[in-house]
Amino acid sequence: MTNTAVQEQQTLADLLPISDSANYWQHAACKGDPNHEAWFPFPSQDFDYARGICAGCPIRRECGEFATRTGQSGVWGGHEYDRGNRIRD
Repeated sequence: MTNTAVQEQQTLADLLPISDSANYWQHAACKGDPNHEAWFPFPSQDFDYARGICAGCPIRRECGEFATRTGQSGVWGGHEYDRGNRIRD
Protein backbone atom coordinates (compact mmCIF):
# COMPACT_ATOMS: atom_id res chain seq x y z
CA MET A 1 0.00 0.00 0.00
CA THR A 2 1.40 3.41 -0.93
CA ASN A 3 1.70 6.33 1.49
CA THR A 4 -1.06 8.11 -0.41
CA ALA A 5 -3.40 5.14 -0.02
CA VAL A 6 -2.66 4.95 3.70
CA GLN A 7 -3.31 8.69 4.12
CA GLU A 8 -6.62 8.44 2.29
CA GLN A 9 -7.82 5.72 4.69
CA GLN A 10 -6.99 7.71 7.81
CA THR A 11 -9.70 9.54 9.69
CA LEU A 12 -9.39 12.71 11.72
CA ALA A 13 -9.13 10.67 14.91
CA ASP A 14 -6.02 9.00 13.45
CA LEU A 15 -4.42 12.40 13.07
CA LEU A 16 -5.22 13.63 16.59
CA PRO A 17 -2.41 13.64 19.13
CA ILE A 18 -2.45 11.00 21.84
CA SER A 19 -3.59 12.32 25.21
CA ASP A 20 -2.99 10.90 28.66
CA SER A 21 -6.02 8.63 28.35
CA ALA A 22 -6.32 6.03 25.63
CA ASN A 23 -10.12 6.60 25.62
CA TYR A 24 -10.05 10.40 25.65
CA TRP A 25 -11.12 10.83 22.03
CA GLN A 26 -13.54 7.89 22.06
CA HIS A 27 -16.59 10.15 22.37
CA ALA A 28 -15.40 12.98 20.13
CA ALA A 29 -18.00 14.03 17.57
CA CYS A 30 -15.23 14.34 14.97
CA LYS A 31 -14.06 10.76 15.43
CA GLY A 32 -14.10 9.07 12.06
CA ASP A 33 -14.66 12.27 10.08
CA PRO A 34 -12.88 11.87 6.74
CA ASN A 35 -12.92 15.61 5.89
CA HIS A 36 -9.41 16.39 7.20
CA GLU A 37 -9.02 19.75 5.48
CA ALA A 38 -12.06 21.18 7.27
CA TRP A 39 -10.26 20.93 10.60
CA PHE A 40 -7.21 22.86 9.43
CA PRO A 41 -8.59 25.83 7.46
CA PHE A 42 -6.56 28.56 5.84
CA PRO A 43 -7.04 31.94 7.55
CA SER A 44 -9.33 33.11 4.75
CA GLN A 45 -11.53 29.99 4.89
CA ASP A 46 -14.57 29.59 7.09
CA PHE A 47 -14.73 26.61 9.39
CA ASP A 48 -18.50 26.26 9.69
CA TYR A 49 -18.36 22.54 8.89
CA ALA A 50 -15.99 21.78 11.78
CA ARG A 51 -17.71 24.24 14.12
CA GLY A 52 -21.05 22.55 13.44
CA ILE A 53 -19.68 19.14 14.37
CA CYS A 54 -18.04 20.55 17.49
CA ALA A 55 -21.32 22.18 18.60
CA GLY A 56 -22.76 18.83 19.65
CA CYS A 57 -19.56 17.24 20.94
CA PRO A 58 -19.57 15.96 24.54
CA ILE A 59 -15.87 16.76 25.00
CA ARG A 60 -15.89 20.17 23.33
CA ARG A 61 -14.58 22.09 26.35
CA GLU A 62 -11.89 19.52 27.08
CA CYS A 63 -10.84 19.55 23.43
CA GLY A 64 -10.28 23.30 23.47
CA GLU A 65 -8.37 23.06 26.74
CA PHE A 66 -6.22 20.32 25.24
CA ALA A 67 -5.42 22.52 22.22
CA THR A 68 -4.32 25.35 24.49
CA ARG A 69 -2.32 23.14 26.83
CA THR A 70 -0.47 21.27 24.09
CA GLY A 71 0.01 24.04 21.51
CA GLN A 72 -2.25 22.66 18.79
CA SER A 73 -3.29 24.37 15.55
CA GLY A 74 -6.56 23.88 13.68
CA VAL A 75 -10.14 23.63 14.89
CA TRP A 76 -10.50 22.30 18.43
CA GLY A 77 -13.67 22.51 20.47
CA GLY A 78 -15.36 24.72 17.89
CA HIS A 79 -12.62 27.38 17.85
CA GLU A 80 -9.59 27.85 15.67
CA TYR A 81 -6.16 27.72 17.29
CA ASP A 82 -2.67 28.59 16.17
CA ARG A 83 0.02 26.94 18.27
CA GLY A 84 -2.26 26.82 21.30
CA ASN A 85 -3.60 30.35 20.98
CA ARG A 86 -7.28 30.76 20.15
CA ILE A 87 -7.48 32.97 17.06
CA ARG A 88 -11.09 32.61 15.86
CA ASP A 89 -14.42 31.72 17.46
